Amino acid sequence: MRRRIQRFIALWTAAISVVALSGCVVLREGGQSRQDSDAERQVHTEIVALPDEVKKRGHLVFGSQLASPPLNFSDGDAYKGINIDIAEEIGRRLDVDIEWKQYPFAGLIPAVQSRQIDAGIDLIGDTEERARAVDFSNYMNQATSSLVKRGNPHKIASASDLCGLSVAIVRGGVQLELAEEESKKCTDNGKPAIDIKQFAAPSDARLSVQAGRTAAFLGNTPVMRYIAKNEATRDTFEMGGEATYQLQPIGIITAKDRSDLKQSIQSALDLMQADGTMDKLLKKWNLEDLSLTADADHTKGKP
Repeated sequence: MRRRIQRFIALWTAAISVVALSGCVVLREGGQSRQDSDAERQVHTEIVALPDEVKKRGHLVFGSQLASPPLNFSDGDAYKGINIDIAEEIGRRLDVDIEWKQYPFAGLIPAVQSRQIDAGIDLIGDTEERARAVDFSNYMNQATSSLVKRGNPHKIASASDLCGLSVAIVRGGVQLELAEEESKKCTDNGKPAIDIKQFAAPSDARLSVQAGRTAAFLGNTPVMRYIAKNEATRDTFEMGGEATYQLQPIGIITAKDRSDLKQSIQSALDLMQADGTMDKLLKKWNLEDLSLTADADHTKGKP
């Protein structure tokens, strides 16, 4: 399928919708409990045609950071990642091409609301707050995992092994809640507390683990796994066990006044789920346990 790609960096002030989209590490629970949640809505069994304006145009415009492997990232002149694969498959089923525009994470909701893009896709957690601003079509789960130095010198297999160790997190992420909860469990059981170190950027957190200043980095599961498997970084890092925590759906966002567009996108996702295409894509990117139908016990960090 032909892909037209535009690099577009939008300038947005911090005051516009930043509360709703304050960073790609935010994984707070919420959207799945809404009255119109995926658990309660009717599943589509056939494709819902796109609105006439989009059909005539011949392409859907998706916005993304395009810099979050393995979700979406640049590889030479092309983009790769599970979000790229999902969007392209949606386009195939809806019989339109996909055009990509690059935005900062905090600019995705405003871009959708102002119709600069048709839809946004990234690590966008479906929360109650965001769901008041845009509609969600969920397609997989997000979670938190630990990344450690290659060789796992502290023998970390789950969050319960972090007592008395220094742990890196990105400032502003929900991983702080997990670290604080686990630290309290440590002290309640007579063990040393977790020494929580907060960093401004994921790269700084990774470097702290690489240098041995922290024992583990608690971050987004897809990204942590990619770092542990990627040829450029796998000799430096590995996963601190297979346990995952803080399960939450992520989805494609569309404007509240474009429910017809949402239904078209949702119908494609429903059929991809029904015929096994979504599971194949998740497996391709080592994310099959983050399927929306995955065993909830596994994704809540139970060994």
